[in-house]
Amino acid sequence: MRVLVYGWYYKGNLGDDLFIDAFKHIFPNFEFTFTDYIKFSHLENIDAVFIGGGSFLGEACKISPDAIELLKSKTIFYLGVGSETNIHETHQQLISLSKLVAIRSSAHIEHISKLNSNIMVIPDLVYALPTQPATEKNTNSILFIPNMSVVPRWNDPHWKHAAWNSFKIELVQALDVLSKEKYQIKFLPFCTNNKMHDSYVAGEIINCMNESKINMILDQPKSLSEAIDIISKNTLTVTQRFHGSVLSEMANTTSLTIHHHDKLKNYNGFKIDYYACNKNLLLDKIKSLLEMKNDCILPIDRNIFISLKERVENALCRNQKQ
Repeated sequence: MRVLVYGWYYKGNLGDDLFIDAFKHIFPNFEFTFTDYIKFSHLENIDAVFIGGGSFLGEACKISPDAIELLKSKTIFYLGVGSETNIHETHQQLISLSKLVAIRSSAHIEHISKLNSNIMVIPDLVYALPTQPATEKNTNSILFIPNMSVVPRWNDPHWKHAAWNSFKIELVQALDVLSKEKYQIKFLPFCTNNKMHDSYVAGEIINCMNESKINMILDQPKSLSEAIDIISKNTLTVTQRFHGSVLSEMANTTSLTIHHHDKLKNYNGFKIDYYACNKNLLLDKIKSLLEMKNDCILPIDRNIFISLKERVENALCRNQKQ
């Protein structure tokens, strides 16, 4: 079975690229091609199109004009997508044609159900991957996973500049307090492309700290196992990225999510609002979590991915018989 998968692939983003591993793990007998732009040639001689995973339904589907009608004639599945935002017109059309829509959260499910009743709610696809966390943790170690998308460019609206400057000042003060109290703080970039590089935002934060030290920024993990090994050795993860929360659970590490987007806000875990952060709130949350005994149990039943696999394969079989 030859399948084209559309998403935010090959952009130097760890979370999105892990979907490649997830699809291959869930559907081991399929031959996959992954792309972030659908061309006519991609659609020739393929049996199905998977759109996902990730939260991009509010954006236009990147497809060449000559490929749109051919795409609509293919067997389409939306798998592991976020439904937190409005849905772009192109995605509305494609969702209505899909054999199955599997979304990551029940939030705003009504948007999808109006377009397609064949819908299921599943955990993030990355949860399907097997993991082996480290057995020992470094004492008093905090791993911060930043997100470059919150940092404004010069021509962004004033509110975004105000929000970033306020958050940065409050965060830096909290990190200085923790550093003085002998907590080891490291920054882990998840996204490292030319336009969005998490190390740059980490550098801006570190440069504002009075207690900053060299070598606080780690290299981006190149694989799931490397990411899990790094995260699992820390006492706490503070993350501004969705997959920072997901991988922390998989690594059996307590996490605090700082949410600026609905996909983070809807995450079931400890969290605080990016737009309402202050030094004292950050310190209270972080210290209370550092003192908590972590007996993390993944909040999923991996059998759901077996069900997903069966529903996709059954739909493909029915389509071939037709």
